[in-house]
Amino acid sequence: MNITIDGRPLAFEGRPTILEVAKAHGILIPSLCEHPALEPYGACRLCLVEVQGRRGYVPACTTRAEEGLEVRTDTPELRKLRRGILELILAEHPHACLICEEKSSCDDYKSTIRKTGEPTGCVLCPANGRCELQRAVEAVGLERVPYPALRREGEARRDDPFIDRDNSLCILCGRCVRICSEVRGASVLTFVSRGSETVIGTAMDRRLLDSGCRFCGACVDVCPTGSLFDRSARYERLPETETEALCPFCAQGCRLRIGVCDNRIVSVAPDPEGPVNRGQACVKGRFVVKAAVAHRRRLLKPQVRREGRLEDASWDEALAAAAEGLGKAGPGGIAVTASAQSSCEDLYALHLFAAEVLEARPVTGPWEGTVAAALRSAGRRAGQPVPVNFVMSDIGRAGVIVNLGEDLPATQPIVGLEVTRAVRSGATLIDVGAGAPAGAAAGAAFKINLSAGRAKAFIKAVAAAVRKEGGAEVRLGGPKTLGPLGLTRETLTAMARALRTKKPVLYLAGPVFVESMGGPAALAELAGLAALTEGRIVPLGREANGRGALEIAGAFDAGPPSRRKARAHYLAGPSPKLEPGAAGFVVFQGSYEDENAASADVVLPETTAFEAEGHFVNVEGRIQSGGPAVEPAGQARPGWRILADLAAKMGRAEAVPSSVHDLRKDLARRVPSFAALSDGPAPREGLFLEEGTAWPGAVIGPGAADRKAPRAAGPRDPDDYKGLDLALENKSLKLVRGR
Repeated sequence: MNITIDGRPLAFEGRPTILEVAKAHGILIPSLCEHPALEPYGACRLCLVEVQGRRGYVPACTTRAEEGLEVRTDTPELRKLRRGILELILAEHPHACLICEEKSSCDDYKSTIRKTGEPTGCVLCPANGRCELQRAVEAVGLERVPYPALRREGEARRDDPFIDRDNSLCILCGRCVRICSEVRGASVLTFVSRGSETVIGTAMDRRLLDSGCRFCGACVDVCPTGSLFDRSARYERLPETETEALCPFCAQGCRLRIGVCDNRIVSVAPDPEGPVNRGQACVKGRFVVKAAVAHRRRLLKPQVRREGRLEDASWDEALAAAAEGLGKAGPGGIAVTASAQSSCEDLYALHLFAAEVLEARPVTGPWEGTVAAALRSAGRRAGQPVPVNFVMSDIGRAGVIVNLGEDLPATQPIVGLEVTRAVRSGATLIDVGAGAPAGAAAGAAFKINLSAGRAKAFIKAVAAAVRKEGGAEVRLGGPKTLGPLGLTRETLTAMARALRTKKPVLYLAGPVFVESMGGPAALAELAGLAALTEGRIVPLGREANGRGALEIAGAFDAGPPSRRKARAHYLAGPSPKLEPGAAGFVVFQGSYEDENAASADVVLPETTAFEAEGHFVNVEGRIQSGGPAVEPAGQARPGWRILADLAAKMGRAEAVPSSVHDLRKDLARRVPSFAALSDGPAPREGLFLEEGTAWPGAVIGPGAADRKAPRAAGPRDPDDYKGLDLALENKSLKLVRGR
């Protein structure tokens, strides 16, 4: 289809707005309330345009493009109208700097004056240089405001974690209110009062912390001014460069934009074009990155234990000490532990090093005992592949979603957004908690709280109700059997009816289900229920590379676990605390100091995910490339390089490739599910792990699940990153988590 804008014939597809068509072709139409993540709103009226054949002016942000429309965006009448609108907006906004004749040279001399408490102009505002209102004034060419300046009532609020609020800078565009409701499903922010006294606030003027806010930062990201602002970036300089990185704090695989100045992270925001998060993030990815990378517990230098004390050493000394100690332990005497928060390159190098240099026991890690691992094991026992990949947006199109124990906003934030989207579209949400509400999303049709170990009985009861809805002769039980499950016959029947009639059906099962709700036995029953309802289990994990770690570990012959006491330990990341005397020699490779690092014989400092190139496989099975945002802190090195250098020191340089490129090619060759990486790094949208496809109608019966499968090592704090508990180490996150 075609439309004409300012005399230019332009082609478009679908049902975009006039504003979207104009933006796509580089035509500037000023707007302050419109945002790509939000539904059209038409509040600010700056985007008014003329459409031939229509009376008056129409907002470009809410008017759909149609075949043959002729639009004018820049006429004397429109320019006058926009100036008038901006003058009214600025009458209640500090505007001295916006219309100052000398503003072009001001920033060179007042770069730090924004430390003042109450901004009265741009140079005093934390959003100076990144403010959309500044750009709108420049585009419209406003030079004066004929009205007296009025300040909105209320003081700046700095009593919440992470976020400052200042209504004196607010232009009432409503973006923050709308994204909190439309996208995040929280509805924490709202318009308060009416008329000239209208402000953005919370119910009863409470703090965000007391209003159910999860501090995802979405309101900050869409605010066009400095009314809502990231406190940690308030006094920072504008970034010199901006790069992309993958957030390693959970399994979602969000892409972030990292602002860097002098090799220091000064700003973090979710990437609007991130293939997984699409401009959204959680509290950790949005606000904790800078503090984590520069944390005081970072390991910055190699260390070697001398005369009972850890002392700083050169890399050559530390590698020599590690090589000597590991060499003395001998084949089969070394236990190797990995972290699923390390990149695929680091994990693959570790498996190569363990198998071919150390001739050690199989590498162990937190991927063992996960739902994805159990499903793969069930598939092998049933003699058929069990696909565990999924696409995040599929959750948003579900008809019924059963959430089994996960606090989605905290542990699976992007999955939680898709659940919210599905509920808004009419999906039935069954929220099953393990002793407490799971907190999947607002609008759950059913909330069930189970005591520990009741998951299997609950699933069996639901399956019986589904069969009864299908016409089978089944007894559902009475109050004595259903009461302990928190169910009535009416509730059970209503859930079963939804599971039979609304499609598709998804069962979200993650660490809580494995650790607290019944383990492999309950998973076997869940597989049967999924088959009965023609649904599928969506395996959720917590660690950034849990799926990648599972695939890589599967490519190495695990063999039976050794019962002999290890003579040495190689700990590549956080591990359960070693008991005194557990091993004669310990090498710790990691990013942060913890109890194991403090008791190790050799400490090898490793980079964080923001300092090294590498691939991660998120909870969907999507392989994504993460690049370094900053240079490594101190003397830290990427994990794969540490292992290649150590292999060379032990006389086996050929065992571990000495470049990340060669390592990646070897990974693609040896691990079939990574074959797509043979042509080079994953593209921006990622590549999915290659996995077999089950034949139509194939199911995993309850008997196929391995009831003796390894269980998870134990509940791991979802706020832990490489041994650094972010919630305990960051006082603002500690408040958000209520710890």
